[in-house]
Amino acid sequence: MNKFGFKLMLIFGLSSSVCPAQTNNAIFEKMVGAGVVMDTAINVQFLQGQESQRFTVDSDNDGKIDILYLIDNDEKHLGKRAPLLVKIVDEDGDMYLTGEGDLDSDLYVADWYGDGTIDRVVDYLDKDGDNDVDEQYLFQWISEKYPYFTPKTYGGKSYCVSWAGDYGDDNRLWYHTNYEYNQWLTEWLTDFNGDEMFVCTFYFDFEAGTFTPACEIAFSFYDLDSDSLSEEAVRFEGAKLVAENLRYSMDIDNDAHAGNRHDYDFSITSLGPVTLPESCCIRLDIRGIKTAPVFKWAEMRQFAKMQQWGKTLLTWDENDNNIDPRPGSMHYERWEGVLNHGSEFMPQVGGPSCGPYNKRNEIDRDRSGEFRFYYSPVDRRFHLLGAEMGWIKVDYDYDDRLDMVILIEDTDQNGFFDTWKYDIDGDNDFERICRVPCDTATIYPFDYKTLHEAYLPVLKKTIDDNRLLITTLKAVLEKFGKKDAGDPVENYFKTELINYDADYRLGEKVNNSSEGQKYYYDLIRERYWCSLHDVASVSENANFPQIREAYETGQFCKAARLLNEYYLLGGIGEH
Repeated sequence: MNKFGFKLMLIFGLSSSVCPAQTNNAIFEKMVGAGVVMDTAINVQFLQGQESQRFTVDSDNDGKIDILYLIDNDEKHLGKRAPLLVKIVDEDGDMYLTGEGDLDSDLYVADWYGDGTIDRVVDYLDKDGDNDVDEQYLFQWISEKYPYFTPKTYGGKSYCVSWAGDYGDDNRLWYHTNYEYNQWLTEWLTDFNGDEMFVCTFYFDFEAGTFTPACEIAFSFYDLDSDSLSEEAVRFEGAKLVAENLRYSMDIDNDAHAGNRHDYDFSITSLGPVTLPESCCIRLDIRGIKTAPVFKWAEMRQFAKMQQWGKTLLTWDENDNNIDPRPGSMHYERWEGVLNHGSEFMPQVGGPSCGPYNKRNEIDRDRSGEFRFYYSPVDRRFHLLGAEMGWIKVDYDYDDRLDMVILIEDTDQNGFFDTWKYDIDGDNDFERICRVPCDTATIYPFDYKTLHEAYLPVLKKTIDDNRLLITTLKAVLEKFGKKDAGDPVENYFKTELINYDADYRLGEKVNNSSEGQKYYYDLIRERYWCSLHDVASVSENANFPQIREAYETGQFCKAARLLNEYYLLGGIGEH
């Protein structure tokens, strides 16, 4: 018996021994509708070696074709499910014009290996009649387990559908290979941008005929300036009407562009559970089946900010490189936002994470700060109000080894950081510890426009002030006999960073980024300051406490001026 004969036996022989009510194809038919049913005679013709043929059908005898069968040999499928038999059902009455399917209101049924079994279905829906896609549905079976929900299984499989809605009308949603979304193969070709939302997934109960959301029960994207690029991304994970956690990300400097479509700068990750009220939800109609409630896209941001979440973590992408470089294959900034790396203080939510290095993390164990921020002049950063501690693990040269640690603490537990600790060589010994209360700092709401307008001027001024102070520190060190080959971080920043993941130009991106420049200048400045502090003839001078006070309170221009006055222009420092 040849391979095609064996497949025919599967189609017409083995299927009869399975309970008809819950066969794979019966489940898909109940989920999607009668349109998924394949013509077994056409299957036979394909399997008998006529794979290059295309078969058209006029199902309603109106003289116009409305069904197309073909073997899909598109290169994007990589030949992994060949022969890939596809049935395309015309649902908007225009297939006769081109003899092809389209991506606005047609149904695609995929039979992997041509064995008569439905494996995947992709449905496109044009809701407003403008002949482009407004909603997309990916029907499939899966074998994975999910922690918050136990779906019905049939033959060891769970059946489900993922939904995406295009609210911004940019006509871009899921991209698929073999008629399924595959994160590692298709995520960078899928849109995940503009004004959009998806639910991944709705699990299907065959007997009840219901769709129940579980996993990413609402994942929404918001384009606040109408450039088709999202400035905010908000994600609820959970099941039914219970969100077990929240991740809320912002591109606060709004520097995403066509060549770098995702550039989120920070996220707030919070643990629930939080119950979503039905008054803020809708029920989708998926091919005649009403889903369980789904949160409304338009109300998700405000609701997320106002709820009583629990433990909260701020993760800030300090080097403007929202990538974990360690796996070696993550060359693009994450479309999901800034995904926290798991630690003893907060479990990782989603994946892959942004990595343990070059990200600032701040933990508010009781969410006492209510998602508000404040600006500290000490380190020129916006911090999470109520955070008890924060940390940055530095790997400045991306070799997966710890180079520096910055630890921040709120020792008097009043909601504001007051202690900064710097380990400039990663040896678990802090070279500098300073305590500077900033209890009168301005408090900012968790609002994109407010934080964006406050952040940009600080970013630019900090870069300028860092450059001035670094130049002055180096000049004083040279005057006191400390001229050498330069600081390793500075040397890397100036000469080697450009080569980091050069094929994808990541080092170039970081080097040209305002945030990337600020991050490296912060590190370089601190290292030179610690070197200066070790020069006894400088640090033991009677005027040095003034300079130290200016430095520790973030007055970098004043510190540079005093250094220049006392040590470079013939002042007290020479005596």
